[in-house]
Amino acid sequence: MDQNGKRYTQAGQTPPEPSPMDRLVLDRHVRFVGDPVALVVGRTEKACERALPLIRVQYEVLPAVLDMDIALDNPTVIHPEENWEEVPGIGGDRMRNLVSHEESGSGDIDAVLSSCDVVIDRTYRTQACQQAMMETFRSYAEIDAFGRLVITASTQIVFHTRRIVANALHIPEAMIRVRKPRIGGGFGAKQTAVSAVYPAFVTWKLKKPSMIVFSRVESQTASSPRHPMELHVKLGAMKDGTIRGIALHTLSDTGAYGEHGPTTIGLSGHKSIPLYGSAEAFRFTGDCVYTNHMSSGAYRGYGATQGIFAVESAVNELADTLHLDPLAIREKNQVREGMVMPAYFGETAGSCALDRCLESVRRRIDWDENFPVKELGDGKCLAYGIAMAMQGSGISAVDQGSATIKLSDGGFFNLIVGSADMGTGSNTTLSQIAAEVLDVDLARVQCFDADTDISPYDSGSYASSTAYVTGGAVEKAARKLREKILAYGAELLHCDPEGMWGHWK
Repeated sequence: MDQNGKRYTQAGQTPPEPSPMDRLVLDRHVRFVGDPVALVVGRTEKACERALPLIRVQYEVLPAVLDMDIALDNPTVIHPEENWEEVPGIGGDRMRNLVSHEESGSGDIDAVLSSCDVVIDRTYRTQACQQAMMETFRSYAEIDAFGRLVITASTQIVFHTRRIVANALHIPEAMIRVRKPRIGGGFGAKQTAVSAVYPAFVTWKLKKPSMIVFSRVESQTASSPRHPMELHVKLGAMKDGTIRGIALHTLSDTGAYGEHGPTTIGLSGHKSIPLYGSAEAFRFTGDCVYTNHMSSGAYRGYGATQGIFAVESAVNELADTLHLDPLAIREKNQVREGMVMPAYFGETAGSCALDRCLESVRRRIDWDENFPVKELGDGKCLAYGIAMAMQGSGISAVDQGSATIKLSDGGFFNLIVGSADMGTGSNTTLSQIAAEVLDVDLARVQCFDADTDISPYDSGSYASSTAYVTGGAVEKAARKLREKILAYGAELLHCDPEGMWGHWK
């Protein structure tokens, strides 16, 4: 590979992709155990396995950075190459091992904390956590009759995969088609194009079909785990439990490459601090750094899990310090509908049932009687704890879903979507939505999997978005089709379209 060529990222997010362009298909500078050093191509899997031990690689051993606490401004620079690129405004600096830097805040947080009765000052660490979907990473590539590259991949993001492969191979997106059959799990790992680039490269160069299937070991050692993070929380409150200020600093270990680094670290603050709408002031800062660990990526919860763990742990420690009920503290300080959510881009909580949720929890588990522990006898007990969380469905004003529905022969409806059923049953969910709107049996709706040549554009299945975002598109498309069918029926029967619905049903 051309070491001076344009780099790419394997992250699959809606453009402009915030992750730095820091990869080559093969790079002479390898950065972690599991980084690819060669592509071995053979007619059979057995031939490739026989060739592998015959390869000898000469390495120049370089100093490694294995601790995120010492990565920033470390003398060892993990990405010294000059063709490293970032999206403007992310705050990265490769010479500092810094992928991104973020700052946001409101009010004088230092003054607020200094005037509080109690300040909880804690540092929490979360470890890397690897995903283990039933189907490992795998991709197949071939050249079609028109000379185009056709990729069949186990992916959550067919349209983003097309863009990623185009960037990696330096060819137009129009020369690439990506298809997704039903796949065996994703959890976020397949929001990163872990496997697609390699057979795509081989097939594009040799014009012959190729396939790669990761072993379970390879899926664990050369893919995309959750980002390890270190989170420093300062939580200021009064003796009655009123939370007045929250300061959070997150340090995130993105590993050897920066895919999903800037966005996951952002959500560690933007999904934890907004839970407490009573806060007078907040400050959120974050540094995402390179290390010589396996590259991290998307994983269920996408950074929010780490931030929520830290902030909620601090709130529980606050309750313990003040000898107050941790559920009552949350009821007192929770964000409510109509409040401006701190650290959430100035947005107002337009719909929020958190207060009713907490009340339901209190009632259903007999919290007042059982907290903190219920003795069960025979040396056994049942312990009670509480934490809050928030999660969105898709990324507002960025991600999008689309759907096409057509009436086929025999009264069947073809539903074509670009989202990805990962074993989550989303194809069934989307078909149910269409069937309900059209008032037909579910068996009459046939849902087709994502294909960049056939499907309407969809950001992909991540961020808990498919049922809500793509489902919304399915509902709109089904309503439009129903209106057209009713209008045509009314024309044939010479009656008012408004009265046709009763005949339909």
